[in-house]
Amino acid sequence: MDDSRTLPPIEDWWADLTIEARHAVLDDLHAPLHERVRVEIEHLTGRMIPEGTVLSAHEVGFVETQQQPVD
Repeated sequence: MDDSRTLPPIEDWWADLTIEARHAVLDDLHAPLHERVRVEIEHLTGRMIPEGTVLSAHEVGFVETQQQPVD
């Protein structure tokens, strides 16, 4: 199934996001991704990330296990 709101594997881009982008995601793990986050993911993966894209339950779990001080 090809879902246009499915992100590329989070393992491929999370570690390379800027601190600002990570904070934007962590501010609300269930909200649609901010434009600056989508742009960064697009730059890192070469794949368009549509407005309204949200993290899946798997991706939220991944982020929660990857939390470390980002300041």
